[in-house]
Amino acid sequence: MLTALTFATALVLGLVVTPIVRGVAHRLHMLDQPGGRKVHQVPVPRLGGVAMVLAFAVAVGLATLVSPDLGAVGGLRPNRAPAILAGASLILLVGVVDDVRGMRARVKLVGQIGAALVAAGLGLTIEQLHGPWGAFDLGGFAVPVTVAWVVGVMNAVNLIDGLDGLASAVVLTALGTLGLLAAADGVDPTLPIIAATGGAAAGFLAYNLPPATIIMGDTGSMFLGFIVAAVGISLTQDGIFPQPPWVPIIALGIPILDTIWAVIRRTAAGEPLFVADSGHIHHQLLRIGLSQRDAMLILTAASAALAVLAVLVARIG
Repeated sequence: MLTALTFATALVLGLVVTPIVRGVAHRLHMLDQPGGRKVHQVPVPRLGGVAMVLAFAVAVGLATLVSPDLGAVGGLRPNRAPAILAGASLILLVGVVDDVRGMRARVKLVGQIGAALVAAGLGLTIEQLHGPWGAFDLGGFAVPVTVAWVVGVMNAVNLIDGLDGLASAVVLTALGTLGLLAAADGVDPTLPIIAATGGAAAGFLAYNLPPATIIMGDTGSMFLGFIVAAVGISLTQDGIFPQPPWVPIIALGIPILDTIWAVIRRTAAGEPLFVADSGHIHHQLLRIGLSQRDAMLILTAASAALAVLAVLVARIG
């Protein structure tokens, strides 16, 4: 019940707050200009991530009032919620500064690493890899592996955010998978966080579908990437039967594969890794003649299929 109410609250708030933020962005001239690899043809407000985070924050706050420990039950799962919320707060600051004033890629990377380290310092770490081999203890590599995962997923979601509606839709499919698996173990303190993120993303998506009237900017893409990465950590570390690491990897298959391809492509061409290009999978679909909407729907369907596969793999293994 708490999870459903949290989702509904975030959804309604997202639907209400997003057009308000859109109007503020117009008045402040905080618009993303067309050109280059961007697919929109007219200036579009770029503060959608702020609306998403506001809806998320209020929904989580209300969930906390109902259940102060966000639903933790005895020793079933550690309460990862404080670590997730602390890291998300830091990445929010990084995203807002980037969207409002701009930020060099390397400076932004430092901020992402900082958010991951804060969360890790509060207990959100990949300490063991569970699988058919049993549990492999990472020992001193726990924090570096955690930081690499969180930063990698944040940038993967940021890179896939090149079509109207795509990043939100892909993250929603992944969150649905992780939420379903988390709920299968019983009440989970991360479930309200999953629900609040999903509701906020869905509310924002209503205005971000092609042709979008607002985009999420780096605030939104990094926030979504951080949350889904953090929830993936909780899923693989906690509960009676922690999931193997490939479950969240499969669920996030589309942005992860796109990022791997981008690294290979740019390295082979001798180009800097941090310089944006138009070689992403969504750009390729546009080049063969698909509309933005069709390309977004195809990639969302592929992500949904991978989400189903992730659930099947989790149930088998």
